[in-house]
Amino acid sequence: MRLLRIMRVLLTAKITWGLSMKIFSGLIIGVLLIAGAAFAVAQVADSGAKSSYNWRYKMTVTVDTPEGEVSGSAVHEIRNSLYGSPLSQGGNPGKISGEAVVVDLGERGVLFALISDRSDNRFSENFPVPGKVGAIGSTTPEGIKYQSSLPVGTKAVLDPHTPQGYPKLVTFTDMDDPKSVTLVQEWERRGEAGYAFNDQRLLKADRFEELFGEGVRLKEITIEIADEPVTWGVVKKYLGQRRAVGPYEFIKGEK
Repeated sequence: MRLLRIMRVLLTAKITWGLSMKIFSGLIIGVLLIAGAAFAVAQVADSGAKSSYNWRYKMTVTVDTPEGEVSGSAVHEIRNSLYGSPLSQGGNPGKISGEAVVVDLGERGVLFALISDRSDNRFSENFPVPGKVGAIGSTTPEGIKYQSSLPVGTKAVLDPHTPQGYPKLVTFTDMDDPKSVTLVQEWERRGEAGYAFNDQRLLKADRFEELFGEGVRLKEITIEIADEPVTWGVVKKYLGQRRAVGPYEFIKGEK
């Protein structure tokens, strides 16, 4: 209603003072810009005083061996903030902190499930915003509030065939030689361009038995909402101060 009254005043001024169409148009555009900015600020204010959110989840990797199941886990944290216009949240990715999951298979070797900038997308795909597909809507105010409020213990089993699939799994054929880092599984992503949420991953190579011995295979990878501290220092026991080896990241963020 206020905007309508302002428009009427401007129209009266144009008629009374004989404003040119150029000046009148400039005034109209200015009013609309101010009104739009005020609306965006009001929307953010209405969303509540809290503008920063964080939540944690535990990733657990379980491997089957002839000696029995062996597993390792790590707690990661995602942080995100509400800012600007709610319409801009599609380009507002979360910030991930934590380190790779380590599964020590003894003499067979050590498996690492890596962490990356896309780990938040994998989380969102497995805990989608109600009514949305995959990670769509996860960076909107609605999505951020939903995911940060999930109850502790809420759990999902990763499906390796979905767009985000499994994290990269690597090992070192020689723990003293960074150059010996090797992908344990290779997945090929297939899908129609522009429809990433419908993409599927196909297993191209599985080297579990080749690298760890006969009868060794990946059983499952799960993620679970947690209230435990973020895991730090486990990777350091195996890799020293290295945070990454080539394109493979083992640590994100700081303690």
